Amino acid sequence: MNEQEYNGWSNRETWATMLHIDNDQFLLDTALDYAKQQLEETESEAEAIRYLAESVQSWLENDLLTLENIAGNQGLWLMLTDIGSLYRVNWREIAESLIGYAKEQGAACDECGEAHDLDNEVMSIKEESASV
Repeated sequence: MNEQEYNGWSNRETWATMLHIDNDQFLLDTALDYAKQQLEETESEAEAIRYLAESVQSWLENDLLTLENIAGNQGLWLMLTDIGSLYRVNWREIAESLIGYAKEQGAACDECGEAHDLDNEVMSIKEESASV
């Protein structure tokens, strides 16, 4: 094991970030929405992971964990102090985990409420748009 690894993650900061995302329904739902969007809009899973890593990093650093937001919100303050250095977070590793989670659960259809195979649906959508 690499001496930087922590609970199966590349470092403690990455583990703590994903722990907070996974344990807060709003954060998890938002992150999975980003993951599903990237899977639908990109050509490959690798590209989806890259864009998702950038999106989640920007969302957390620039929108969620700002001084204005954490000043009056104890939950966000605790999240930031638990994580420590956002600079050390491995955003790609978090994106890989979120993409995997989104693919495992499938996309719950808003119309019927059933889980669908996201890979097959994304490929069908891409094939349909390519033939138009």
